[in-house]
Amino acid sequence: MILIIGAGVTGLTCASCLNGDILVIEKDKKVGGYCQTTKRNGFTWDRAGHFFHFKNKNIESFFKKNIPNKSFVNLEKKTSIYLEKIGVIDFPFQKNIHQLPKEHYIKCLIDLYCAEKTQKPYYTFKEFLYNRLGKSISELFLIPYNEKLYACDLDNLDHDAMGRFFPEVSFEDVLFNADVSNNNSYNNYFSYPTGGAEQFISVIEKSAKKNTDIFLETSVVSIDIYNKLATLSDGSNVKYDLLLNTTPLDSFCKLININVDSSILTSNKVAVFNIGFDSKIDSGFHWIYFPGNEVFYRVGCYHNILGDKRASFYVEIGLSKDDTSAESELLEKVLKDLNKVGLIDETMNIIDYEYIVMNPAYVHINKNSENFKINLKNKLKDHSIYSAGRYGSWTYCSIEDNMIEAFYLAKKFSAINPNYNFINLFNEKVNSNEIEELEKKIA
Repeated sequence: MILIIGAGVTGLTCASCLNGDILVIEKDKKVGGYCQTTKRNGFTWDRAGHFFHFKNKNIESFFKKNIPNKSFVNLEKKTSIYLEKIGVIDFPFQKNIHQLPKEHYIKCLIDLYCAEKTQKPYYTFKEFLYNRLGKSISELFLIPYNEKLYACDLDNLDHDAMGRFFPEVSFEDVLFNADVSNNNSYNNYFSYPTGGAEQFISVIEKSAKKNTDIFLETSVVSIDIYNKLATLSDGSNVKYDLLLNTTPLDSFCKLININVDSSILTSNKVAVFNIGFDSKIDSGFHWIYFPGNEVFYRVGCYHNILGDKRASFYVEIGLSKDDTSAESELLEKVLKDLNKVGLIDETMNIIDYEYIVMNPAYVHINKNSENFKINLKNKLKDHSIYSAGRYGSWTYCSIEDNMIEAFYLAKKFSAINPNYNFINLFNEKVNSNEIEELEKKIA
């Protein structure tokens, strides 16, 4: 048996790509992990803004084949940054500093030029920002915004904690972009199903259910890695050949009796308010970034994505793990700040809202966590255990990244044990070199 812990995107995709004796264990009432949708009072809300920036054409084709075209909206991203006392500029900040008032623009340019010329070494994320982009760009947006998002000092993160998701630019890029109407970033276009992110999940779940047992409202309480035996919350034991963990790595360590210093695998929480109003103020943006003293770091406008006549927001608030802020306290601050930034006014009334806390939300990537993860994964492989996905791999990645990783893991599992047949769900060309590359990645 292949035992998969967690029925999120990674777990369901891996199960969909295998045929054999497979069991997926999910502690929640529904599959999907954080990709779950609420439909209520005419509003469609996800647990956070899940927008799909397909880079892999085969995965995109897979979903389009299984979801009718009329169920998709495909949009060019319209995003902005709200800077109190300065104004609103386009995202990404680095490429659009020419939209700042002249004195700020000149200072940003000079600091960026000096940073490029001096090329000081950097080790932390904060040092990377200062030494690659200069003091002004860093302090106007990048440091305050990311400290709100991660709810920590950026010196606690590795310099490349965001990987390809960080829109880095050069002095030349910034200088010449002032004359070009091109604000492209790594995800300039996105797709969103009109029925919410659960439409994507339902497609993967349908594929998984063809050849997989999925136990809901069930959890794994302990794992004997030497005898390949998992004990479930209902008291039963499951004997497995291979095990895939997609749950947070720190929680998984407890299941396998590995003590982890709490300072090694750190993360933050994100509180999400989905709020529906009886009317709206037209802003035109899909989501907006807030580096200032507003309680939230990002606000998304479902109404501008789905074409609703009433305002429908998702509001994200970064919280430290030990933050004890009450829902009512946070909601009061959210409404006050939404009004302050002009997204709502006194004439608008709340029809409905929901409150969700994602814990963990963003993992803190640094040398300690990376070294621990590499050593642990190498040890686990000797016991036929793999850990994958955003939280199982303790990384920063997209939903599509998770699907690709799960696809190749399924191929690897089939190669390890021929009792499990690989299903090429996305019609990807797979060769041994790609498997080796994946092995390096997930090691």
